Amino acid sequence: MAEFGRALQLQPNNAQALEYSGYVYRRQGQWLRCLDTLKKSLEQDPRNADVAGNLSQTYCILRMWQDAERVGKYALGIDPSDVIGMRALLLAILNGSGDIKRAQGVLATFPSTNDLISSSASGIVASVTGDRAYTFVFARNFEAALKVWETSTDTAADQRRRLSAKATIRALAGDFTGAQADAEKARQLLEERLRDRPNERVSMRELIWVYLALKRDADALKLARQAVDLLPPERDALLGNSNLAGLAEVEARSGAASDAIAILRRLLTIPAGETVSIARLKIDPVWDPIRNNPGFQQLLAAKEHVGP
Repeated sequence: MAEFGRALQLQPNNAQALEYSGYVYRRQGQWLRCLDTLKKSLEQDPRNADVAGNLSQTYCILRMWQDAERVGKYALGIDPSDVIGMRALLLAILNGSGDIKRAQGVLATFPSTNDLISSSASGIVASVTGDRAYTFVFARNFEAALKVWETSTDTAADQRRRLSAKATIRALAGDFTGAQADAEKARQLLEERLRDRPNERVSMRELIWVYLALKRDADALKLARQAVDLLPPERDALLGNSNLAGLAEVEARSGAASDAIAILRRLLTIPAGETVSIARLKIDPVWDPIRNNPGFQQLLAAKEHVGP
């Protein structure tokens, strides 16, 4: 951050220094400074789709849905294949209104080769399946979600991701028997990977959901808690809140309803709209095991924090 500050002292309108300063402020939870800095960066470099996409994503986190949608469309007007802009526009619709049909219509306009995977929301189940497939999960069209992962490149990382995604989608559909083969293959690969890289967040999240698909709930909970301990919200307002939301998902799926609801109640009172919103809670199958819990129903009738 000090280097960005020195660059801005010499060049106050340096678009790149403003951009990366904005990302640091976001992870620090300095939301007003983040918005102000990203807006200034975009003013200096108005054709930068990544900055526009990140600004739209930040509006999603702040649950400022109309602004998120407006800037997301602007980003895609610059670069129709900008992943950050595509994700932000989808989230503005799904998390803001819960309009699955409209989200599917928007998704159909995106390049079909992109799975829409982002590291910023790496704590939640959609980071395992990718947002393209998860849009079909919202619609409970699990077969269409699986088709997203029918083909993939052959790197080791892609193989782990494909197996994990397919097992996770089947688990969400309640098809634990069908999930077993892919889940067991993924488990072996991911456990080996984490022996070499024990703190790799992507592999941890994939293995958490593989464990759930294998009905190894205690192992999934242990690893989800470890992910939060490694990067809690107090250290990172972006990734930490995503990890916390991911823990709530696992708790909801493993019989710890009251713990999951307590986390969701907390996340609804802070800027965490990328992963938790009332509209998203109403439509997301991941919450089905606790959907009829009175505490969960109370959340759906509550207010959510909006803005910085």
